[in-house]
Amino acid sequence: MIHTHTECHKRAWLDKIAISMAAVCAVHCLLMPVLIVLLPIFATSFFVHKDFHLWMLFLVFPTTGMAIFMGCRKHKDKLVAIFSFMGLSILILAVIHERTQFAQQSSVDSCSTVCAHCTGSITEASLHAGAWINVLGGLFLACGHIRNYRLCRNARCQHKH
Repeated sequence: MIHTHTECHKRAWLDKIAISMAAVCAVHCLLMPVLIVLLPIFATSFFVHKDFHLWMLFLVFPTTGMAIFMGCRKHKDKLVAIFSFMGLSILILAVIHERTQFAQQSSVDSCSTVCAHCTGSITEASLHAGAWINVLGGLFLACGHIRNYRLCRNARCQHKH
């Protein structure tokens, strides 16, 4: 099967977008509490909305699915599929964990629409674990996409830089 340059470029574009989203998630989870302290304007942005991780999951899931499916069809590398599946599974678990924590917080503060972790309004260790779970999921996804990108590139499918 011969792959055109356009098809290869689409695959590269999807992997690059997915890697970027994983980086945004990691930066968000690790730095948002610090940014809010240093620059309080972030406390009013969509980055601290209680649904931010859910929105990101809705973007990450189809992007990862398409990029990995198209790449694995070409190179058939099981490690790419395993990394991607693990990353998506961990991110789904993180969103479930976060939604459970938010439901408990909502019963106390029914008007809140901000993520308790991002604003630092709850200091429970289990809530902060959500940030690390998200970062772990993002790392698995990034590993899967980076490997997918490299394998596609090496399989006579030269991606544009």
